[in-house]
Amino acid sequence: MIVSTVSGGLFARHSRRWNVGKEWQRPLRVRSDCCGLENAGRIRHSGAGPSTHARLRHHMPSSEPVVAASDAVLVIDAARPSAGVPVRELLRHGDLLLILAQRDLKVRYRQAVIGIGWAVLRPAATVAIVVAFFGLLGKAPVTGETPLAASALVGYLSWQLFAAATADMSESLVRNRHVLTKVYFPRVLIPLSATAVGLVDYLVALLPAAAFLAWQGARPGWPMLFAPLWLAGLLAAAVAGGLLLSALNARYRDVGHVVPFLMQLGFFACPVIYESAAIIPERYLPIYRLNPVAVGLDGLRWSLVGASPPGWTSTLVAAALVGGGLVFSWRVFHWLDSTLADRI
Repeated sequence: MIVSTVSGGLFARHSRRWNVGKEWQRPLRVRSDCCGLENAGRIRHSGAGPSTHARLRHHMPSSEPVVAASDAVLVIDAARPSAGVPVRELLRHGDLLLILAQRDLKVRYRQAVIGIGWAVLRPAATVAIVVAFFGLLGKAPVTGETPLAASALVGYLSWQLFAAATADMSESLVRNRHVLTKVYFPRVLIPLSATAVGLVDYLVALLPAAAFLAWQGARPGWPMLFAPLWLAGLLAAAVAGGLLLSALNARYRDVGHVVPFLMQLGFFACPVIYESAAIIPERYLPIYRLNPVAVGLDGLRWSLVGASPPGWTSTLVAAALVGGGLVFSWRVFHWLDSTLADRI
């Protein structure tokens, strides 16, 4: 527990400066009720006349509390924090969240010649490889008249946002352990700020991607209005997974070795470069779409390039799973938070 204290050394220093020595007649007890401190100092004098009292009253502190009592006292201890979401505390530290996000962005593209341009080059190169590969096979994993390049671009950009946010969050606490052990702030700010890099990359690539989709003949229509909802669902799924992995990685470093493998596995298990309806048999689609990431990717394809929709039942189930995952991850993170600085 952190408690601020006030000592009586202040009065001892003043008494030495004034050189009043033993001239005091009766004890003058100065008491401070702030922080529960009593008898902050005791000074004696004897044989002092009225002029001496006047001089001492002019220089010496009054008998009022040395430190003004504060109505708000911040107490930090190692007790288990509440599992509720401290929204007010997070809003109060919003400026710190922005500072951490800006720092991650600067570190990401420091000493890079192309810089933020990699946010466009990586998806473009991946889509070119996908189109060339399936062009050689002679069969595109899409339904209807959806252009393969447009479908692959939407899927890869969305997957890149999810994978980058999840992976960066999982490593965030370990990368910032030197900060966690020296100063207190809501530790959840560190994994949350780690999502900024993936989100900025996605937003930077969005405008060139929109131009490419228009060139490919994509006419989304009214389903485009649902695109922000699918995107928010993917980001919420990334936060749920990232919070859980970051807390576990701070305790068990093996998690950091497992996350890259999970991202590689998810690239093929989720409909990143293909559409679910074009690969998965119809009778297995309800089971396959228990994966919220698959529902989000199919939903974005439906909104932006006119692919097959995931269906409302699958969407509601995915939303419930993401919501439950957020609650579970938050509880695990706060359960491990009290001993995080000691074990990281």
